[in-house]
Order: sequence, then structure tokens, then C-alpha cells
Amino acid sequence: MSVVCILTANNSAYHSVRGILLIAAAELDRLGHEVKVLDLEAPDLPARLDALLPRRDETIMICMSGIGLELYTKDQKLFWDMSRIPLFNWNCDHPSYFIRRHRLESRYVVHGYVFPDHAVFSRDHLHTNGAAFATHIGIPDPGFFGGPPAEKRNGRIVFAKSDWNPAKLERSWRETLPPRLFAILFDAIAAARGKNCSAFPEIICTVAAEHLVYLTPGGDVFNAILTRLDNYTRAVRTREVGAVLANYPVDFIGGGWDDFAASSRRARFLGAMPFDALRENLGTYLGAASLNPNVDLSVHDRVFFALGAGTVPIFDANGFSKQHLPRLSRFSFGQDADSVAAAVEAVLDDPAAAQAATATTMAEAYPRFSMRRSVQEICEITTQIAGAAGAQLIPSLPSPAGVWTPSRPTTAAA
Repeated sequence: MSVVCILTANNSAYHSVRGILLIAAAELDRLGHEVKVLDLEAPDLPARLDALLPRRDETIMICMSGIGLELYTKDQKLFWDMSRIPLFNWNCDHPSYFIRRHRLESRYVVHGYVFPDHAVFSRDHLHTNGAAFATHIGIPDPGFFGGPPAEKRNGRIVFAKSDWNPAKLERSWRETLPPRLFAILFDAIAAARGKNCSAFPEIICTVAAEHLVYLTPGGDVFNAILTRLDNYTRAVRTREVGAVLANYPVDFIGGGWDDFAASSRRARFLGAMPFDALRENLGTYLGAASLNPNVDLSVHDRVFFALGAGTVPIFDANGFSKQHLPRLSRFSFGQDADSVAAAVEAVLDDPAAAQAATATTMAEAYPRFSMRRSVQEICEITTQIAGAAGAQLIPSLPSPAGVWTPSRPTTAAA
């Protein structure tokens, strides 16, 4: 088994990245790997990295969303190249965010994505290292979630999502973007309504061309538009879904919901909550509402986590869920408010049926879509394709002449 080092920090919202990585570390430990958690903010980090060098041939690194990816030596050499330790960078966000990280070329760095949609963008438009890998977050071991049996749940739904205000975003961009780019952005936003991120590059390039601006996906101007389009469309969906959920017994976790709190009578607005506290409480809820981040080929980690906790996932349907989670179709919704309300009411009107469908889905999806399988795939990819192992995959010389030509059978003399 490998020595697997997890690079963590506390600089993500609600410590969610650190929380997910610590669950992944526990899964790796159960698989028999020797796991070391390295805090990027700890003063002893350089010494702990140096201590790994004698074991470099058995060591791999995992980081998330590029946190810890750009570690350099004193002479500005990438640490992973100098140490010859391969690293898997497991990305949650679209590559257009912090795109420099996704362009980092190194035989010792694997660019991986929890959403295959993002890996496709990286392959098509960034071409870094000639490969991008997708590995779902997956369903953690149910033992990571506490909670009572299904019949003793609290009967409420949790919605862990901070609100973004589209009007504030628009005002900010109107003040900071050149007028032509602002016009392109909002024409693209209108064309992108109801579509996922795989459609965004063509939409942006087509709309920009109508304004006589010709963009290359992955370029700086293109990314300036794409990141804002992604933010705005997700903000609009968050507000739309939140407006429906506020009419039901829903606990909102996160900030920015003050205007909803003033008018809602059944919902509760509990403010921010650290990742670990939310994980520990997830199993006490009947349902968990979430939104996929404009993707079609996987689902948000909160859907996988809800399944692990035995909590009914309520989420926007996509191609992945229709194919792999069909029993949850009654509790998933489309782009309209009526379908959101119907999904929520299907859970509240018949909790037993919703919980039974969730339990059956869990039995069918686990371990095929388990986090344990995902981290094992990460280990296999990193040890077999990156670094020295990757170099061995490349033929150093062409095959000798005729090696692929089948020998001709001899014909007996008449």
C-alpha cells in the first residue's frame, strides 16, 4: 500500500474542503494505506515534506481545488518535480476559476475533477499534460453520519447554501466591466438559461461574435465572462429554489437569507455552520435539498452525502441522476418553481416512501459510486500514470519493422 499525504488548509468556506479531505483520508486508512494529513498552514510543513523524500517511491499526494498545488522550492522549482512525488489535484470548481492552476504542466501533477463536465472542458480547451481525469466525490461510508433511524427523523429538510444576490452581482459588474463585455455577458446569460456548463463555451463564443468579439475558450477574456455567467446563473437558481423552500419546514444553513427570513413562517434560518457540524446533523433530517453546479455528468457532494446519511436527497435532476439514481426522480426537480414544490411535497406527504426509495438507491449505488472506490481510483491513477510510472508508459523507441505483421502460413508443396 502507498503512503498517501493529504494536503489541507482552513481557507475554504465553512472548512468544507478540509472536511471532505478528512473523510477521504479516513476512507484511505480503511483501505490499508498509510495516511498523513499535512496542514499547509502549520509551521512544521517544510520539515514534514522533507521527511517524505526518503520514501518518495511509495508516496503520493492529494489536494483539493488546487490548495497546496503551487508549492515551490527556494529556487522557484515546483516541489513535486524536484521531489519526484506525484500529486492528484481533485478539483470541485470549473477550470475557468483559478485557471492558472489547471494549466500547470508537470509529469508529477494529475489534474482531476469531481465533475466529468469540468474534465471535458480541461481536455478540450486547456490540454494540460494531455490528460484530465474525473472521479466522483462518491458516497462516504455511512458510518461518518450520525442520526436516529428513519422513523425518528425530525421531519424537516435542510438546505445548506449561502445566498448570492443576482441584483448585487449585476450592479457590481456594470461598474467594473467594459460596456461591450457587460453586454456580451448578459446576452450570454439569457441564452444560457436552463443549460449546463458544457453548453457555455459555444454560447459565449457565438454571442461574442455577434458583438464582433472573437474569443478562444480558456483565454482571459473568455474566462472573465464564463466565471461571471456561472456565478450569475447559479445565483438566480439559488434564489428561485430558496423562494420555494421558504414555504416549507426547511432549515436554511448559510448567510444572505435575511429578506426570506422576514416573510417566512415555516422555514428557519440558522446562519453559517461548520462542515463537520452539518455532517454530524445531516442524519437527523428527513430530507436534504441541494443544487448541482451547472453540471450534467455527476451530482453535488450533498446528494452523495445525503444518501450516505439515509436522508432523502431533493435536487435538480440531470443526466447522471436520470441514469444512475432513477428511484429519486420523484424528489428531483427541473427549472420551474412548480417542480421544486412538487419534489418537496413528495417527500413531506409520504416520508416512508421517500425514505424507502432512498434506502433502495443507496443499496444500488453503493459501493459502485462510493467515496472509497473514488479514492482508490485516485491512488491507482496517481501511482500508475503520473511521475516515473507515467514516463515508463511512453515507448522510447519505435517497434522493429514487421513486428505487427502476422506471419504468413506456409503452403505445403503439391
